[in-house]
Amino acid sequence: MLIDVIVSIGIIVLLSTISIPFFKKYQPNLKLNGAARELATDLRYAQQLTVTEQKIHQVVFDINNNQYQILKIDTATTTIKTVTLDSEINIKEITGLTDNKVIFNYYGGVAYSGQIILSNINNLTITINVKPSGYIQLE
Repeated sequence: MLIDVIVSIGIIVLLSTISIPFFKKYQPNLKLNGAARELATDLRYAQQLTVTEQKIHQVVFDINNNQYQILKIDTATTTIKTVTLDSEINIKEITGLTDNKVIFNYYGGVAYSGQIILSNINNLTITINVKPSGYIQLE
């Protein structure tokens, strides 16, 4: 009985020592995928708020501070949400968007289509396409 317990503990220790380095290497990729999905969700959220409230909403990217904000544009600008990306994730590039903003119209479309490219410390990138119709696509 005691030998069975010792063998079981030995197998668990062996599997842990093999798998922990793998998970540490793969973790930045998981964080990048999570950040890209969260950004796509927030873009869709701003789009839905614009359509339902009939007030312009926009997502503004701050590359220097590695963050973005969802803003409601009315008589006064209101910050709906601010997201600072993880230190292992960077906004690598934004193309096609004027002043690094995604501005939604009352029908859910955008003023300017473009791409937001996120990268991690492993130099893996994910591109988020914003189509003229407002369709948000992860690549």
